[in-house]
Amino acid sequence: MTGTVLTEEGRLSLLLRQLKWAEEKTAFYRTAFERAGIRAASVASFADMARLPFWESAEEEGADAPFFMLTLPLSSILRMSVLHDGAEQGKIHCYTQGDVARQVQSAADMLAACGVNRASTVLLAGDFTDSRTLDLQYALDGIGAAVLPCMAETAAHLLHAAVPDTIIAWEHDLPALADVMGNLCVNRLITVGNHPAPQTFVREMAEHVAVRRAHLFAPVQMGALVGVTCSVGAGIHLEERLFFAEVVDDTGRSSHADGACGQLVLSTITAEAMPILRYRTGISARIVREKCGCGDVRLRVIEEKQHGR
Repeated sequence: MTGTVLTEEGRLSLLLRQLKWAEEKTAFYRTAFERAGIRAASVASFADMARLPFWESAEEEGADAPFFMLTLPLSSILRMSVLHDGAEQGKIHCYTQGDVARQVQSAADMLAACGVNRASTVLLAGDFTDSRTLDLQYALDGIGAAVLPCMAETAAHLLHAAVPDTIIAWEHDLPALADVMGNLCVNRLITVGNHPAPQTFVREMAEHVAVRRAHLFAPVQMGALVGVTCSVGAGIHLEERLFFAEVVDDTGRSSHADGACGQLVLSTITAEAMPILRYRTGISARIVREKCGCGDVRLRVIEEKQHGR
């Protein structure tokens, strides 16, 4: 990915500021921290993140209140969105102007890493009430690409009326596009899903219809695009300007070291409206910190293969 690469010290500084912000601005995190017997000031290193409670255990206390995690009054919020991952019940997520600006820039960098440029004609199929789809739309506008925005149900009409060289679609929408895309061969297919690696049926479909393929990782709980597939190897490059990743093994030990394996746990480090701290994704993954063959020095997350995937 292009864009500014933060140093280890820079990422830690953002993370510590995020913890302080979350504690100061929400009773939700203050209560969770107090129950764990810690304060934001108790965290001085990445390793200290293991002392914090996991997000889901604390979330249960406010599950019936949509804005229980909101750090700012609604008057300070630029965007409210209901995010969906297929059949999963939607989750309300809020964003400040700063949140949106950072996410759109990150999305633009990811798309550029996928090869999208101002000469591209892109069909963007998705739910435009979902903030992550809007981020992609604004990022494409910023790049200068010609964009054909549509819902998955109406994509067939646009695919017949225009000839995009790139298609961006959510994994759960691809079945609706399968018939019409079966007769196409596009230059690039970019899928968006809630796993670092695309689902098996998506990979098979992509191999059939696209010359080039890429994947964006966007778990609904994080509210934004989290990473993009490496151009020369397995896994996704994490957007470390916005997120911190660790893995937790079967014994409960947390690590963010090179080669560490376990359940992927994500935290925001710059979110203003709704910080998410230590969300267990349920995804088995390995963290790789060595410089990638594509030249990207950002952390790489490789999903461990599971039966049926």
